[in-house]
Parts: sequence; structure tokens; C-alpha cells
Amino acid sequence: MRRDLLITALLFTAIGFVGGYVYSQQTSRGALRTVVQPPAPSPAAEGDEELPTGHPPLDVAQRWRELQERAEANPRDAATARELADFLYDLERWEQAVFWYKRTLELEPKNTHARTDLATCYYHLGRHDEALVEYARALELEPRKPQALYGLALTRLHGKKDRAGAQAAYEELRRAHPTFAGLEQLARELEAAGARP
Repeated sequence: MRRDLLITALLFTAIGFVGGYVYSQQTSRGALRTVVQPPAPSPAAEGDEELPTGHPPLDVAQRWRELQERAEANPRDAATARELADFLYDLERWEQAVFWYKRTLELEPKNTHARTDLATCYYHLGRHDEALVEYARALELEPRKPQALYGLALTRLHGKKDRAGAQAAYEELRRAHPTFAGLEQLARELEAAGARP
């Protein structure tokens, strides 16, 4: 076989493996936060100025600016800080969301929603030790919180390569929430990693 053909074959094989890895990482992170997506917008009739309740904003930048201005104008308003953090989370703006989740937790330290989502932001940023700390704190406050158990399992499995710890979190999640949306995917990932689901 010619050398240039061999190099080309090896190059395309490597690209295929990298693409498969990236795809599997993206699909495994989807269930960390179960978000109900609103229905796709239908074309509005001419003259309709109001969007239906629950419709996503048409201008994300404008919405972001409005939320940020409200949050900065009311630094002691945890609800506004959390709304901005959730908005940024949904946009996958992890660093910015971390700031606003921290602000929320300064004002409401027992808010398990904000703490779990802060941990998930850390997970996506590759800050796995910080993610584990925040998942543990959320579980201290709400011991069977499904999103925290799921995130804990994923962080242990993918971030820390701790199969036994991931297995323990999975078992607790399965016992407490047998119909949780990400449970089957997590079982497949544990099985692929050599752990027993």
C-alpha cells in the first residue's frame, strides 16, 4: 500500500473517532437539565404584536440586556438573578451563568435549583471538583433531587473517571426516581464505561 494512502486512511479514521467522541459527549449532557421546550413559533398573523404566553423572546440580545439591567439595578433580588442565570444557562453561556447563580446563592443559600444548575455549569466548563462540591451541597439540602443525582453520576463518570461513584449515584437515582428522563442514557454510559447498570 502506498504511504500517502495509508496516511490518508489513518487521518480519516482519527477524524471519525474524534467526531464520534464529540457527538457522544454532546448527547450525554442533554439530560442534565430537563427543560420543556415551547412549541416552535408559528408565523404570526400580520398585526399580532403580542407573543403567546411561554413563547421564547424573538430578540435574545434584547432580553439578555433587559434581564441584566434588572439584576444589576436590584442586586438584592434573588429571583431576578436566578432568572438571568437560567436564561444564560439555556443559552449555554456557562461562565456568565456561574456568576448569576453565585449571586442567587449569596441571597438564597438553600436554593437547590440554583445550586444544581451552578454545578452543571461547572461540569460543562470542565471544573469537575467544583461541580462535585455543589452537587453534594444540593443533595445535603434535598437528598433525592434527581437532577443533582444525575449530574453527580455524570461528573463522577466522565469528569473524574470514578465508575464506582457514578454507579452509586445511578443506583440512588434509579431507586428514588425510576422514571427520570436521563436514566436509560446514564445506564448505557455506565455499561459502556464498564460499570454495572
